[in-house]
Amino acid sequence: ATGAVAAGPQVQALDPWVQAAPPNAKVLAAYMALHNPGSGPQTLVSAASSAFAQVELHRTVMHGEMAHMEAVAELALAPGQTVALKPGGLHLMLIDPRQPLAAGARVPITLSFLGGATLAVDAVVRAPAGKAANDGAGADHASHEGHAK
Repeated sequence: ATGAVAAGPQVQALDPWVQAAPPNAKVLAAYMALHNPGSGPQTLVSAASSAFAQVELHRTVMHGEMAHMEAVAELALAPGQTVALKPGGLHLMLIDPRQPLAAGARVPITLSFLGGATLAVDAVVRAPAGKAANDGAGADHASHEGHAK
């Protein structure tokens, strides 16, 4: 062990967002790209959010014409690899919101990695493309991810 783990994971979360849902929705989904710029592998083992009772890593699997959600125990990131969590694929399932989340709200998510390192992610709630008249601003905020906390 080099002791580098204490500094937190080197994994970067790029453009994290949560898909807006009706106020009574019990389940929302969060998406982002996870990039491992380090020289060693990283493994995402869990996620949590103070805004939700539970967060699980899921993947969408097609069985014929039907899409099913499958829980994923962990997500391995090889050195230099980027894995996209996106609609129709891997995503974070946000279960039982503590309050309704409108477009523009921020959702804090903590990603936990093998070895105990964590990464704090600040995801923004936004409507799917084409659903909101003012959605054009969404792409302009992708450059704000790197702020130190």
